[in-house]
Amino acid sequence: MFETPLEYLARFSQVIGREIWIKRDDCNGDILTSGNKQRKLLNLLKDAQHHGANVVLTSGGPQSNHARATAALAIKYGLKPVLILGGEEPAIPTGNYLLNRLMNVKMIFTGAKTQEEMNNALHQQAEKLKSEGHTPYCIPVGGSNGIGSSAYVEAYKELKRQTKEIIFDWLFVAAGSGGTMSGLLIGKHMFKDATRIVGISPWLPEAQIRDKVEKCIEETLAISDTRVKVSREDIQISDAYIGDGYGIPTKEGVAALQLLAQTEAILLDYSYTSKTMAGCLQYINQGIIKPSEKILFWHTGGAPSIFTRGIE
Repeated sequence: MFETPLEYLARFSQVIGREIWIKRDDCNGDILTSGNKQRKLLNLLKDAQHHGANVVLTSGGPQSNHARATAALAIKYGLKPVLILGGEEPAIPTGNYLLNRLMNVKMIFTGAKTQEEMNNALHQQAEKLKSEGHTPYCIPVGGSNGIGSSAYVEAYKELKRQTKEIIFDWLFVAAGSGGTMSGLLIGKHMFKDATRIVGISPWLPEAQIRDKVEKCIEETLAISDTRVKVSREDIQISDAYIGDGYGIPTKEGVAALQLLAQTEAILLDYSYTSKTMAGCLQYINQGIIKPSEKILFWHTGGAPSIFTRGIE
């Protein structure tokens, strides 16, 4: 895993009136493998190999970035990917669904609407594969467990190597399944930084995503030598930017997407990063982030999903 770029957004900063930097985890691979999922998946796929797996299963929505990245990296590791997807199979192959088809990935659409339903379908398929003589390895939604989240403890260490003397007052990151934010929070406490990490939820109510973050922190610390304490007050999460639901663009998110594209030629996505940037901009507009404070936006990738719809 190579280091991803850390960039100062000079033109964007000038427009918004704050100093803002971006951590480019959208640049850690090609269109099939890039995004925050790669860091977690590299850990998880090594664990799958350690357990002698020959099939890797995961779940997500029809346009899941995580599912697409899991499939791509599993292929690179010589493992067969099987995607257990919620909802209905799209009528037109676009975005991540198209990419999965191009890779000839087996996709099973279950009609599931909740994460619990998707998890049940995932483990049912794993049992079926076992009965057929395979050795399956199940990866949770977003790759968010202790093994996956530990990759973002290392990512925070990477950030510290890059920033040297820069201390960020704020760090904004999408909090979809909890693993990325969990690792960053542990990393922050390892370095005793005062950075306020804000997770923007793209689909779950605050209480639910908070529980996921807390569970990931607990699992990550249990398998590491790190001895830090992350209090409940340290976990700052907002569910105010979900809009009409997961994967549905918001007016504020699209505006944030366009502003970054027009000033820096960097693409966000509808589901995660545009809503996260919208949250960051609202914190600025409300005066919560002071003019003297430095911001880091952690870009978690997801651009292929832009091509599932136009801008209305």
